Amino acid sequence: MNTKTKIYLRCADLFRVRCQDDWRRVSAADLLSVQGCGETFVLKLRLWLAHSGLNLRGDNPAAYWLEVERGAATQEIGELLCPFTIVIDSNEQYPFAFTSIRNKSGDRVQVRTRTRPLYTVGGGDYTIDGMEDLIQLERKGDDLPSSLAQRRDAFEAEIRRLSESCEFAAVIVEHSWSYFLRDEHGYGMSGKAIHRTVTAWQVAYPGVHWWFCESRVHAENVAFRLLDCFWRSKQKELSELVRSAADADPFSSVDFD
Repeated sequence: MNTKTKIYLRCADLFRVRCQDDWRRVSAADLLSVQGCGETFVLKLRLWLAHSGLNLRGDNPAAYWLEVERGAATQEIGELLCPFTIVIDSNEQYPFAFTSIRNKSGDRVQVRTRTRPLYTVGGGDYTIDGMEDLIQLERKGDDLPSSLAQRRDAFEAEIRRLSESCEFAAVIVEHSWSYFLRDEHGYGMSGKAIHRTVTAWQVAYPGVHWWFCESRVHAENVAFRLLDCFWRSKQKELSELVRSAADADPFSSVDFD
């Protein structure tokens, strides 16, 4: 770890790090909120700390990162770890594997997932571990017409619930509009009827955004990017609160009479 780089010095100054042990007060989310600080720097810092038996606040223990470092010798160079875990509804019959995700540099991103019965609490198919009440994504494929026709009331109730209960919600469809408008899907609901229903529901339930994608891979990437953008926006909000607290005058409320 080069402690003389601009990004290291910037982060150390911002979070008032004076010795290696001080990094334990800083989380990965805090670092990623700093302009110019990316996942590669955070990973290098994690490994550097791990060799001293240390880890970032709320992060995996040092032993975990040492194991990651040992495994990197047999893995593709540049593979990075997604900083959050995606929760998948246990009712998902054909869930996204999130194996096609890559960062801006083209390096593969390792995405951690876990399965949980989100349907029991009225959730969608995908969310972020620890943010289940904030963001929900519903996946649809060939079953969109049947959901709109055969279980319309239940599906609409789900859309209404997501719109009212989440900060952000979306329906990710694995096909483009043209696929349904051609009326070749064979599920008993015309493309025009699908278009009218979806348009009306977007107005009635503005908290739910609809994405019609070109393929399953495209849909998987859209789902990940939405989760990633939401997670980063929330971490930025938390980090701004942390920095505000650190910059506050500790004696501002003290009466010196």
